[in-house]
Amino acid sequence: MPAPAWENLDDFLSTDDFAVLATFTRAGGQVIPDVPGIFDDPVMNADTGEYDVAASMPRFTCAHARVAMLKKNDAATIGGVAYLLDHDPHADGTGMAVLQLSRDF
Repeated sequence: MPAPAWENLDDFLSTDDFAVLATFTRAGGQVIPDVPGIFDDPVMNADTGEYDVAASMPRFTCAHARVAMLKKNDAATIGGVAYLLDHDPHADGTGMAVLQLSRDF
């Protein structure tokens, strides 16, 4: 899905501002280098009685066209940290996609 005509995704995903570069590796070994996107890792805290649970929920938001071919369990490296895709990319209808990630230990 193309980006809206009034918005240039390259401007939004400039590494001079908030974006970082990610490298993706497909299960067959194909490497997709230097994909700019916004990485965040919100933490959800839950108090379950006497236990406090903290869950990391890393995600990478980028141009859908750059990652449309990725699939669940493909690998990502962001800031030197290895992740796996939890799901296929989720297009948001504006030309962007959100990749839900988990740490690849």
